[in-house]
Amino acid sequence: MKEIIYIQAGNISNHVGTHFWNAQQSYFIYSEDKEILVDHDVSFREGVSPRGEPTYCPRVLQFDRKANFGSLSSAKGIYAEDERDDLPSLPWDGAVDEIHQDPIPDIAYQTQLDQETDEDPALGPPDTERSPAVPPLVASDVRYWSDYNRVYYLPRSIHKLPDLADWEAADGDWQGGKDAFLRYDSDHALMDDSFRLFVEECDTFQGLQLCTDNAFFGSFANSLLTAFRDEFPKQPTLIFAVLSDAVPGELDVDDMRGIRKALNDALCLQGLNELSTMTIPLQSPSSWRPGPWTAELTTDLRSPYDTSGILSAHIETATLSLRLKTREPLYGLCHQLNVYGNTPFAELSGAFPASSVDALTTRVHCFTTNQLKNKGGGSALLYRRDVTRGWPELERRQFDGLSAGSAFSLHSPIEYPLPSSYPSFFRTQELNAKPRHTPRGILTHQRSVPMVSTLASGCTLPHLFTQYADFVGRCVQRKINWEAVGIIDKDEARQLRDDLWTLRDNFGEWPGLASDEDDEGIGEDEEF
Repeated sequence: MKEIIYIQAGNISNHVGTHFWNAQQSYFIYSEDKEILVDHDVSFREGVSPRGEPTYCPRVLQFDRKANFGSLSSAKGIYAEDERDDLPSLPWDGAVDEIHQDPIPDIAYQTQLDQETDEDPALGPPDTERSPAVPPLVASDVRYWSDYNRVYYLPRSIHKLPDLADWEAADGDWQGGKDAFLRYDSDHALMDDSFRLFVEECDTFQGLQLCTDNAFFGSFANSLLTAFRDEFPKQPTLIFAVLSDAVPGELDVDDMRGIRKALNDALCLQGLNELSTMTIPLQSPSSWRPGPWTAELTTDLRSPYDTSGILSAHIETATLSLRLKTREPLYGLCHQLNVYGNTPFAELSGAFPASSVDALTTRVHCFTTNQLKNKGGGSALLYRRDVTRGWPELERRQFDGLSAGSAFSLHSPIEYPLPSSYPSFFRTQELNAKPRHTPRGILTHQRSVPMVSTLASGCTLPHLFTQYADFVGRCVQRKINWEAVGIIDKDEARQLRDDLWTLRDNFGEWPGLASDEDDEGIGEDEEF
């Protein structure tokens, strides 16, 4: 057995992770007639509940601000424990007035989960006249990522960081995130307790898969990875790093908050180059815009529930080979993408849903750069891994001809599952949830969609590093108030700029790509 430990840090990452774990739960098969294709032991740990019942819980650590957990707490579920037991005892013998905040109530969807039942072909279709419809979950219903969670977590998975005061702006605070990790690790023995227990339960721990929000948790994750590397220097790590909404090249010189967030992103990329085996930078969903890639969706791009559903589907599909019975090792996936040995970064793209090969010529979207990609256009790539799901033989053959340059292709018969928790934002109405009340409970029909996802190493990555290197270089050249930015000083910024140019140059020469030597901007020592 080769187990993976998962880490989710930040609100966006936990939205993505919630969809991810709901999908994993959908793969559990309880019929002896169906072939089991997914190896659940890679991602789940088997245990026994206090009532002696066998359990499967995700092998995951979830970090977020306390307010973002909603109704999810260690006081709920099969391993319930009272969170108030963690409160410190006071050296006081007098009367004490205790004030407890009322727990956040569950939304209707959570109260209906226990009543859910799947369609049973042996019983035939439900009588629609006697089976009134149940309103499906929609984006306006969702307050927190826990509102649509379908799995039970161990208490040690849940890590609530203190909420911030209204006047605190923690986005882009590089040192603040590092300090937050050190305090939390010191107060809760994170690495020696929660993390180590997961490692010790593994037969053969193979590595980490981590998703982090750079704006609020980038430096937190950097410190966590540093602590991890101190003890596990050779274990592979696959990082999905969601960049902030600050886009280099579009920031005003007086936008200190935007500059701080963009510099924080650059520092995260610099750190991940040293700490991570493979990193997939992702543009913030808040920067997404509709286009041909959303042609089959009615998604609300302002909703984290909707956008994280799309992003999670591609992350889950791109890494599907790690969790199949005929699984691929995490080390192999990471090192295949690192073509030159010094380029530990890749891009994520794909089409969702993708019912035909023809749609791929206009609907493949790159989530690393927010660009449309043409599968048939011969994009400049060093390496590409394609994963298709649920396509018939004819479509697979056409796709293989279209993507002849792909070094790795996986055609899985498993379509991407759509549990009742998944957004009903498809233009094809048959793909949307239609739960109904029946005498047996709330009946949900099984939904799934074909799709394609790609991890690749290509020209978009040196373009990304060029953007950040040029941005940091301009910050060095301008008389910005480094003390007001509060992240790094001018000398550290110069080193950051040089490191980013090195990351860009490691990918080699690409047509139309400028280098630092070719930059026609202000010289290194000039200011204005």
